[in-house]
Amino acid sequence: MPKPTRWSYSSLSTYKECPRKWKFNYVDGLEWPASAAMARGTRMHLMAEEFVTGAITSVPREIQKIGPMLLSMMGMGAKAEEVWALNKNWTPVLDPVNDSDQIWVKAIIDVHYVDGDVLHVKDYKSGQMYDSHREQLELYGLIGLRMYPTAKRVEMAAIYMDTGHEGMQGSLIRPMIEPIRDLWEVAAQAMMADEVYEERPGAACKWCPYAKSKGGPCRF
Repeated sequence: MPKPTRWSYSSLSTYKECPRKWKFNYVDGLEWPASAAMARGTRMHLMAEEFVTGAITSVPREIQKIGPMLLSMMGMGAKAEEVWALNKNWTPVLDPVNDSDQIWVKAIIDVHYVDGDVLHVKDYKSGQMYDSHREQLELYGLIGLRMYPTAKRVEMAAIYMDTGHEGMQGSLIRPMIEPIRDLWEVAAQAMMADEVYEERPGAACKWCPYAKSKGGPCRF
């Protein structure tokens, strides 16, 4: 596989955890089997998406705790599973399918809506809360302010489907864009420039699908 020319929060977080893990996945294209927890999360995401888009008309039992939130967002004209993409100048790529070669950073937004001059971005989560969720939302908020140039502010939050509550709330205003963007840019550029892909053995090896203990190609 050719080396990627674009990135996402998922790919960058994988690289930060272990550059060799990133290489196995994004450069070598080695299959990353889904765990039971990942499969459950994907299923719950799809249920929420189908309800918001009208593909189903009642809230499935597995996500009933977030039913009131979904109805409220639908009342605000929420859009589900929209692809946001920016080029290397951090300006929108409006046709990410036909102009995929222009994409530098890409995100799939679970649900968002605009209320006046405020953009609201939500990300569904199953399982526990992690500090990384706040970091992910920051990137989504940053991209959102680029996608919606008339929005003065973006409000971000994770929706925890198992408990039915919001968490990891954050807010960005336009003057904050440049310094935050520069931090993400430095991290992404370092990932793309790496030719060594040094392993970072640690606690995460226990769950890594490429670990030696699981019959994977990694030496750790």
